Amino acid sequence: MANCKPISLVSLVFATVVSGIILEDMYPYPHNGTAGAEDQLLKRTLDGSSPVINFNFKLFDDHYNTIYVNNNGHLSFFTAYAVYIPQNLPIPLPLIAVFWMDVDTRSTGEVWYRLTNDSDILTRAQTDIANYYDNQTTFQPTKVFIVTWIDVHRLMFDAKCRNTFQIVLMTDGDRSFTMFHYLKIEWAGYANNVTKAIVGFNAGDNNNSYTVNNTDFDDVINLEHRSNTGVPGRFLFSVDGNRIVAAGDEIISDHGQNVHNYQTYRKPSRRSQLQRVSCH
Repeated sequence: MANCKPISLVSLVFATVVSGIILEDMYPYPHNGTAGAEDQLLKRTLDGSSPVINFNFKLFDDHYNTIYVNNNGHLSFFTAYAVYIPQNLPIPLPLIAVFWMDVDTRSTGEVWYRLTNDSDILTRAQTDIANYYDNQTTFQPTKVFIVTWIDVHRLMFDAKCRNTFQIVLMTDGDRSFTMFHYLKIEWAGYANNVTKAIVGFNAGDNNNSYTVNNTDFDDVINLEHRSNTGVPGRFLFSVDGNRIVAAGDEIISDHGQNVHNYQTYRKPSRRSQLQRVSCH
């Protein structure tokens, strides 16, 4: 990755072949076409965004009170962000990218978002954080923001290649956590394999950032099999401090920039092998 020297490699080795996450592992979203009162559907778009959403969240030691859902696989603060070609971090805008790439939902695929204080979801978030961070057993979230990209495809290419992924923001107003779910990843970028998706966090000060993946094709296409939680396809991060703290990881920084490549050494399941035929 240009301007970002990889400085840490965390290898999570699974002794047996395991499948990635399943639908029930995701936080609730309208997977069956039935939406709840809190569920909002992003309009069909190429590079569009949601209206402004009032949500208090702390990222890289800065408090924000608004957020936008951007079709191209990221959330931004302050303003909507239509840039579709992923940029090497850092950039001059606070942003969280779960799968920053040129997503096209004009004809197929959906993006749903939900801001909630539902007691069951808050309890689930509290349990998840306590399970993965030994020093966060007192965390009691007051809000959870869930955004799910369902069966989305890339611009101008065969729509049979679809990705389903999700970002979950959890906060008590001061402490903040972010979870990524990758249920199905069938494409990594443009079909020419030159431009790949980027996953990471950006402070917006042109200095502090944290990139989860390298832009290597195999690194992106295998997000559903990689992890920092021991569950393939699930990543979790504490994001409110001046450094991003990954579950099960130590912070290693180089001038404010962190680059981590989480790997699992496992044979892909037959399901994922079948899904990926002719998709790249």
